[in-house]
Amino acid sequence: MVSIEISYYIVTERPKVTHINSKYLSYVNFTSVRKNRRSPMYYVDIHYQQLVSIDDNFEVDFYFFQFLSNEYRRSFVEMHFRWCSLIHKDPFFGAAMKQGKLARPCPYPPDDYHMYNMSIPSAAIPPGFPFQKGRIYANMTLHGIDVVGGHIDMELKEKRTRDQF
Repeated sequence: MVSIEISYYIVTERPKVTHINSKYLSYVNFTSVRKNRRSPMYYVDIHYQQLVSIDDNFEVDFYFFQFLSNEYRRSFVEMHFRWCSLIHKDPFFGAAMKQGKLARPCPYPPDDYHMYNMSIPSAAIPPGFPFQKGRIYANMTLHGIDVVGGHIDMELKEKRTRDQF
């Protein structure tokens, strides 16, 4: 007997930092790479130097845009977090970001931070996600003041595995 198990993964390409407030961060480097041609997985790296302590006063908003008719259109999918809650409680983005220095409790002091080989866990991708291709915009603010923002293109792909009994 053969059973087919379907899981999902997200391909991420063309990351771009669109703005940085130099009062809070001196630089942000955001990349996405496919490490192995045999594996379909892409991994995101984020490197930054923060100049102030970051805690739950900082808010992070994610907006998902669907790619339709050769343009990105804002969808109803949004996620809003306070920084520490994102890192320590979110199974989607937070699980990927919670590594290295970010595994410690909040607040995070001024320092260089490096997050390598991040990917969204397959189990965190909700079944029936409403679209296959789009762009994720992210923006961090402190009391309404922009700190950093950017976006990354994404595509939801299906992976089928066969189990034989």
